[in-house]
Amino acid sequence: MGIAFFLGLWIAIIFIILGIEFYYYILARYIEKDLTIVEGIIFISCLCVSVMIFSKSQEFFSGLISIILLPMADMVIKMIVESKEKVRHRLEEQKEMESWLYTIEKQPENVNAYVAIGDIYFKKRDYEQALVYYKKAQNLMDLPYIREKIGVTEKELAIKNGTVWVCPECSFDNPGEIKKCKVCGYSKIDRNLFAEIKKNKKEFLKAGLWVLIGPFALILFFALYVVMPIYLALIITLVAIYFTIKYFITY
Repeated sequence: MGIAFFLGLWIAIIFIILGIEFYYYILARYIEKDLTIVEGIIFISCLCVSVMIFSKSQEFFSGLISIILLPMADMVIKMIVESKEKVRHRLEEQKEMESWLYTIEKQPENVNAYVAIGDIYFKKRDYEQALVYYKKAQNLMDLPYIREKIGVTEKELAIKNGTVWVCPECSFDNPGEIKKCKVCGYSKIDRNLFAEIKKNKKEFLKAGLWVLIGPFALILFFALYVVMPIYLALIITLVAIYFTIKYFITY
């Protein structure tokens, strides 16, 4: 009886996870119209394969394999889409660069062309080349907006080289060699970590609760199942399943 109960519990857990994956990867994205036909076919196929794998064998590894197929498929699709997007962006950038260089060849004193090429390099974070073209534009026509672009680029170059860092709390520019902001005392060492925690405070709290409470809750549940009646264990399991589904749907 005990073995059958735990087997049923294991089956229920796997199918709950598959149900949550179905909701996030297929149903929710379909409702939000963020699911292409190809993605839908791939995800549904992976879900069917997952169910088939686990139905044939309810072992531990079969369960793990069945619940990672959809996330793996999603990860591979995202990698392919991001790779295609990067290639497309690079080609558009190269085409735009060639167009402005052709303009400069025909009109050597075209200030806008030099500024545009500088902007392209700035977006690529190639601040050295951006400065070269901004200064060429400035030599042709010393306009306020070009001086502003040069100032911003020089500052970004200084940050990139580590000679300056900007305090995220008070926006004060600090020399690269000091570790704390001169104005507010903010620590340079911890600035990225604190900024990330502050930005995703809710997610960090939820993840922390799962990490801290999850293992103890599982140990407590399994300990209670050993000593309590089967019907009471079943009620607790159903309650846990309800709150788990509610948590993931409202995450």
